[in-house]
Amino acid sequence: MITTDRQLKALKPKGTVYWESVLSPHGGGLAIRVQPTGSKAWYYRYRFNGKQDTYSLGRYPSVGLQDARESHGEAVTLHTQGINPKHAQRDEKARNESAWTMAELFELWLQSYAKTPTVRTKRTPSPLVVEQACWRWGHYLKERVGTLLVKNVDARTVKSTISKIAGTQSRNQASKCLTLLRAMLAYAEAHGQIDTNPAQGIQPGQLGATKSAPRDRVLSLAEIERLWDAIENANLDASAAAALKLLILTGQRRGELLKAKWQDIDLDSASWTLPAITTKSRREHTVYLSSSAVDLLREQQAVTGNLNYVFESQRASGQPIGDASLTTAIARLQGRKLAKQNMNAPLADMPRFSVHDLRRSFATGLLKHFGTAPYVVEQMLNHAPTDRLIETYQRHDYAREQREAWQAWGQLVLNRKENDA
Repeated sequence: MITTDRQLKALKPKGTVYWESVLSPHGGGLAIRVQPTGSKAWYYRYRFNGKQDTYSLGRYPSVGLQDARESHGEAVTLHTQGINPKHAQRDEKARNESAWTMAELFELWLQSYAKTPTVRTKRTPSPLVVEQACWRWGHYLKERVGTLLVKNVDARTVKSTISKIAGTQSRNQASKCLTLLRAMLAYAEAHGQIDTNPAQGIQPGQLGATKSAPRDRVLSLAEIERLWDAIENANLDASAAAALKLLILTGQRRGELLKAKWQDIDLDSASWTLPAITTKSRREHTVYLSSSAVDLLREQQAVTGNLNYVFESQRASGQPIGDASLTTAIARLQGRKLAKQNMNAPLADMPRFSVHDLRRSFATGLLKHFGTAPYVVEQMLNHAPTDRLIETYQRHDYAREQREAWQAWGQLVLNRKENDA
């Protein structure tokens, strides 16, 4: 009987296949088979339902003596439980072949997510929301967990992944990544890939993945005028400059504005219709353009000609400029594009603000300067009603009030700037 690795190495091939028993702390049945070619392989030899059978444990020396004994112990445990180790191995192989990787899970989950109405809104997620999920997966999660088998992802894996994102990249995005993983793994649980969702019950605060505090930065009218002048005088990309101005005048979401197409804009009737498929709320939305906005768009149309998008990219033909273009433009105007702030930038002395703060500033400006009713402002921003009863029964769109408010805001921004000049 073989008891040491030295004895294993000393085994020589013979003219025929032969077997040698190997001592194991888990009982009998562990053996090594030696081929005439000299190759050696481990086996567990046992009887099951009265018949002799063998179960492969790997080749020697890739599988050493200690590992073979451990595998033998696992096989013996299965045997004592009335399970044929060979069948268990076959079933495990089948499970592995049908097991999803996390990357496969994301693609399958995304297809389902994109066409499944949410519990709250009863609508499918907007393309913008789906796009954000794709970006979050690709930017934060794919490299970290994409190749892992879903069945091997446990709570420790989830916690480690989210903690690293929170510690090295973004605490706010880490919280959103946890939400994404929880949804993906719930889908995997529903489809039998895992028994329980390992992300369920994990709190982002325990991992340093906290949601950022709601922003409250509002640009005053004087700051908006400074920003407008800076946009005009800086050497910004023409489409980015025009988009920033239109954000100031309309208060719309950046992603929805950048996807605007000329076919949806009627300059003669001063209206811009956002198709439901492009909006976050999944509702068609009409922006009643002020004369200032119409003039701006006519100038932009003279630049773009017959292009599809209002804010066409110069780098990617047939595509609009990206969201990052506006972030970069604002950072440049504030002198924040480089690691060290450029205090000579036109807005370097202004308290920091983001692109989204322009939307908040627009809404606040309407309330402050014109006393526009909050429900009208909500319509102008295309916010989904928080009250389901109102959404169901209140269908008046306050078109006249919206048009008057947009026109008044455009006049205030441009006329005051011209008067100051």
